[in-house]
Amino acid sequence: MRVLASFGTGINSANNRYYQTVQVNQSLTLPDKNTAKSKRKIIYKSTGIAVTAASLAAAGICLVRRKPQPRTFLPDNLLTQSMPDFLKKELSKNKNYEKFIQAIEHPENNPISGKGANSTVYNLPFLDEYVLKILNKHTNRPIEVPLNIFPDDINLGQPVWIHPENFKIILLKKVEGEPHSIKDWSDTIWDNKIRRARSVTKEQTADYYNKVTRIADMDQSVFDDLAMQIKTLDLTRKSDDDILIGFKTDSINPNNLLVDIKNNKLNIIDYFAKTKPQHQNSYMDMVSVISDFTLFPEYYDWLLPQYQQKLLHAIKTIDQKSYKAAVKVGLDTDEKTFVNFVNYTDKYFKVPGVPKRDGSGDYVRQYAISANNMLNLLRSIRNNPQI
Repeated sequence: MRVLASFGTGINSANNRYYQTVQVNQSLTLPDKNTAKSKRKIIYKSTGIAVTAASLAAAGICLVRRKPQPRTFLPDNLLTQSMPDFLKKELSKNKNYEKFIQAIEHPENNPISGKGANSTVYNLPFLDEYVLKILNKHTNRPIEVPLNIFPDDINLGQPVWIHPENFKIILLKKVEGEPHSIKDWSDTIWDNKIRRARSVTKEQTADYYNKVTRIADMDQSVFDDLAMQIKTLDLTRKSDDDILIGFKTDSINPNNLLVDIKNNKLNIIDYFAKTKPQHQNSYMDMVSVISDFTLFPEYYDWLLPQYQQKLLHAIKTIDQKSYKAAVKVGLDTDEKTFVNFVNYTDKYFKVPGVPKRDGSGDYVRQYAISANNMLNLLRSIRNNPQI
């Protein structure tokens, strides 16, 4: 093995067993590691002088042994056989396989990344690029997103592995960012423990206001990218014989929008296969998930008048940027597309309201009514120069 080194410097990389590569001014040869009685010598070719590890150390060059990386031999079973090669590689390190088994057997011991009506998603500290999705007990069919249909350089939080004996256990690509929704959004819509809906709190309103106004200030390019993500879902075939092409974003739950402030990015996650004509995406999927249209009136009523005005300005800005982005990438801009989707969805979810704080009646949260109210609001503020 030939290396170049520079005396008086440290070592930059390692020989498999004995040496790290040395950058020197002269041409040196490392003896074959199998050569008897020469494992710790380097022959200085230009003079023939033997240079030992001790003399190199005296010259300021340190020889550092590489610490062997612990590896786990994966069992040859159905679980392992179902895994893609990159996952096997990750699980063979640092006892990650054992940690993974514990994670899928006891997911509740892992930190929760997000929670929706049909599933809970957990972070896996030992697999930083992936998250574990567990479908709820009442879910009786697998997810509708096949493996390996998106390009490797596109991250839409798509599944990369599904348990061969339990379709409710899924490994997804991890998407950076924090859920846009308020804390406990799902429990606010319906808390299964107390068997009723919760009212929006003042603290939740402050959280919502800060998030929405921050998104409104993001660059147009961020909205362009978000529109392109949705357009990619529109165009991706589920199979070669896909009739109703693509996937529909689940834009009702704001948990399905991740806000990545560090990288100046909005990311869509959690979508489903288009199987009905009503399953169509549009620019309103961007507006609806950001505005959290189901709970919007409750947030609005908590705010003082000056903050109500700022919130309306933020919603107007989000509507404008979303529409402009949709036009740029060729995403549907017809409001009726969103109405048709929500009306179809509304038939399957009976969303209860909650009493207003002033006792004047109830907030109606039913999706179709809430979506129609949001559209009426948008129409009233789009051409209002005071907002």
